[in-house]
Amino acid sequence: MSTTATNTDKRQDAAAAPEGTPLSPEPSMVRRTFLAATAGGLATLGAGLAATNALVLPQAVENYNDGVDANQWRLFDYVYGNTKSESWEFTATNMSRTGRLCFGSSEFHYSAPLIPQCPQAVFGEHNTGVDLTYVGEAYDQSLWNAIAAGAYAQADIPNRDVALFVSPQWFFRGNGAQKKFKSKFSYELYRAFCDNTQVSEQTRSYVHDRLLALGIDKATLADCEQATPIDELNDLVIHAQKDAKLRLGINDLVSQAPLLSEERRSGTWSGEPDWDALLAQADETGWQMSASNDMGIYNDYWKAHSKQVGEYKQSFDDAELEFADFQALLDVCREAGLSPIVVLIPMHGAWYDDRAYIDVDERQGWYDRMIDICDQNGLPYADFQSCEYERYFFCDTVHPGWRGWVRIEKALYHHFLGQDDEFLGGKGHGQVTGQGLVTMGDQAKQQE
Repeated sequence: MSTTATNTDKRQDAAAAPEGTPLSPEPSMVRRTFLAATAGGLATLGAGLAATNALVLPQAVENYNDGVDANQWRLFDYVYGNTKSESWEFTATNMSRTGRLCFGSSEFHYSAPLIPQCPQAVFGEHNTGVDLTYVGEAYDQSLWNAIAAGAYAQADIPNRDVALFVSPQWFFRGNGAQKKFKSKFSYELYRAFCDNTQVSEQTRSYVHDRLLALGIDKATLADCEQATPIDELNDLVIHAQKDAKLRLGINDLVSQAPLLSEERRSGTWSGEPDWDALLAQADETGWQMSASNDMGIYNDYWKAHSKQVGEYKQSFDDAELEFADFQALLDVCREAGLSPIVVLIPMHGAWYDDRAYIDVDERQGWYDRMIDICDQNGLPYADFQSCEYERYFFCDTVHPGWRGWVRIEKALYHHFLGQDDEFLGGKGHGQVTGQGLVTMGDQAKQQE
């Protein structure tokens, strides 16, 4: 595997120290030297461990439980969690044949019974011809998703069209939650990203430098990149350890995945969902779940967080690194042969007006910039900014809820099946014409 210029230059700098200069090894170098010294002896052991894992633990569901194909009984696309997202080979192997990879973050957390209109229910329990395969969890932003996209793109996935769920909160001052990235870094995903030869050297170098800037140890990156023979030996041991841990987690994932519905097992074509009926159902569910407040926020969340405003007076003018990372995500998709649609999750207008004090002009600036980026990259997008004041679009202050998921599902369903939708814009779709219902907030009061 090729070595990035950054790693090479730094190794050459160390080698070029003046004669007689005392060189004290960094702690990371001590670790790598130890691993390299032991890796030769452990190489056979590591290979044996990997072979044993393949026999004992499920590489794919088809090998689980004495060869019984668990795909006949369980649905993995809508499982939310780190183990599933990191286990790219397992997830790619066991995703629905009608599945499309969806890279995002915490919006995938909410499911039934809180939101009966969630994708698992609308798509997963029926045979509509579309499934959404979740990749990502809370605090996974553009850079994490760029790495994941590069990893998953080299798998034998059934469909190359994917969805990128983008949250405005990633672009708050200080680049959203990028400070949390170090705790979110996945050795296995970055290792697979580095194995994808379709990703350009320029994009690899960008991702490598960003990882260094966000606190990932340069020795760890070198091991993932297998920059030298020593790094390759280190990676052999580390990968065996990481792989074994993930496989143990997969056993739990298999047991937690929901059983397929009777309709799903039958394979009977259910046709396009009845979107109008789902929206009516969403209104009823939202009303029942959020009776304690007039902002359409589910009762338990309102009780616990109504006085907490984490978004207070935020802006979008101090997130250039996140915007650059988002462009890197688009570059990875293009280079690796994925065809993305960008899902622009809107902001809760009433909450942001009355509690967070992020005004309409500030919010509009973010929508405009994101749409401009999509247009510059020749990409389609799903734009729901007109739904900011639609009651029950959200279930809390930031995440799609009852009506929100129905709107998103409908737009993605039509896009993936080559049809148009009023909330779709950009390449292949033209202008967005959809209008959300104005049912709360200042604008609603003005219309009364």
